[in-house]
Amino acid sequence: MKNDLIGRARQGDLAAWEVLIREIYPQASKQAFCLLRDKDLAQDAVQNTMLKVFNNLSGLKDDGAFTGWWRRILTNEIYLLLRFRSRVMPGIALELLNTGELSVEDAVTLKLEMGQAIERLPLEQQQILLDIDVRGLNLQEAAEAYNLPLGTVKSRLFRARARLQETLKQYRKKPKERADMTLESSDIKDRICDYLEGTMEAVDRNAFEQELSQNPAWQEEMKKQKDFLTFLHALTGKISLTVAEIKDKVQAVIEKTEDYEEIVDATFFEQGKPTTMTSHIWFKKPDCYRTEGDSAATGPITVIMKDGMMLSWLADKRQVRKLILSQEYRERANFNFPDSLKAMAENKSSRILGTEYLQGRSVLHVQFSEQVPGLGEMNTHHWMDKETWMPIRTEYYNVKGELVNRREVRELRLNQGLPDSLFELDLPEGVTIEEENSQVVHLPQDITLTEAAERLCQPPYILAGQNYKIKHQWVEVKEGKGTLLSTYSVLGEQNPLFIVTQASVPNTNLPPNSSTEPVELEFDGRKVTGGLIKIELAGVKYMLDWQDNGYYYSCGGQLEKDELLKIPGKLTQAES
Repeated sequence: MKNDLIGRARQGDLAAWEVLIREIYPQASKQAFCLLRDKDLAQDAVQNTMLKVFNNLSGLKDDGAFTGWWRRILTNEIYLLLRFRSRVMPGIALELLNTGELSVEDAVTLKLEMGQAIERLPLEQQQILLDIDVRGLNLQEAAEAYNLPLGTVKSRLFRARARLQETLKQYRKKPKERADMTLESSDIKDRICDYLEGTMEAVDRNAFEQELSQNPAWQEEMKKQKDFLTFLHALTGKISLTVAEIKDKVQAVIEKTEDYEEIVDATFFEQGKPTTMTSHIWFKKPDCYRTEGDSAATGPITVIMKDGMMLSWLADKRQVRKLILSQEYRERANFNFPDSLKAMAENKSSRILGTEYLQGRSVLHVQFSEQVPGLGEMNTHHWMDKETWMPIRTEYYNVKGELVNRREVRELRLNQGLPDSLFELDLPEGVTIEEENSQVVHLPQDITLTEAAERLCQPPYILAGQNYKIKHQWVEVKEGKGTLLSTYSVLGEQNPLFIVTQASVPNTNLPPNSSTEPVELEFDGRKVTGGLIKIELAGVKYMLDWQDNGYYYSCGGQLEKDELLKIPGKLTQAES
């Protein structure tokens, strides 16, 4: 884009302006739609942006900065549009939108007025306010983005907040105690602002805290400013919560959610190549689930969990599999997002990266990091809808920074009044459930090799001398009988490389009625015959099973066929 075109447009040349618009409009429309996923909203955002660009082009000092300038205006217009004009998620209880100081009705009204008040701000103040109080940038980041002195950014932010405070004051419970943010701020108010925004140097911060502790008037002013900013950020959506506080908010939503429906894409990446399985999921309290999906391994499959039972209907095979769910399994499976969040954060550091927009929703982005000794950091990114606090997207990265797994919710609906009949399995004529073959499903429990040897009545087989992260778990199959699961993962990888099972009872983890290829294996120095099954599921290419001396074994995972066939020969019994 030529600078002379921008210069002519700034001088009022309408022909130059039209050429300029034709060049940037398609780019703006594409950017807006990618964030909003709504053509009408995207059109509104682009038109508002073009109007602001036209009205404020004369204030642009550097023609070379034009592209970054209009893109920032568009981004903030999208944030403004979504935060203050977005519709409430269907089914969400309105009281969850309460800021704490307002009634629900006032909160809804004030958000609309807030959006209008921000629109009325001078563009330079509006952009700084949106960047800091909505998008969550800090002062230094905003200064760098706009190539402005830090003092200029602070001044614009201070004036924007002062104007908004006039809009907010009639809604505050204690308007007489609000912060007195005048346009001509005093030195102490500047210092308090620096302190709250984190722009004070460490030495100055320590000195200020000492002075603050000895000055009640400063403490009162500090409290007023903090109260105001807390109130403001509750409305703008800027959030500074701990993971524990987020967990509490998730729990509050769960308590008010009677049912939900979602369509989920689960994607597995192997060397950058994605494999996606889409599932349609319904849940109704207290413990009713229905899941419908399709995969190369099973074909169309419907799973229903209800009253402590799980039924799996394989349509292509015209087969129903029934499992009894143990009490601990039922409790773990029961709509437990807070526990999932807790498990995700376990043994990891966490930090909130700010507010973003996915599929037209305002979402909170949280990162969980796990240190892998000698290799670096392995990260998990989690996005939660800020209206419902439901998980929208989770991405898992290995230590190299490569995306390996993604779970994304494409559609989400709450409290629709789902009928009980949805959680009944409507089978075709002639298909029956084989009650006598029902098994009880238990949750895996961590176990030591010594404990496993006692339960198996022999030392378990392990892959020794390899640089793997290994986890051993016990799954009860029958009373007093169970299976040892040994999970082998490459250090720095999120997904297991392969899993070995061993038990004194037949395997229960093999796909029913699968086509099995006979294979000759080396195991414990002997030749045995096993069966190879091609699975073609994300993360599992093949499964192998064999028997020896009254024990049942299996192995499966990401390994190619030739590599998998070598695993039994590498297994040795653990020292007793």
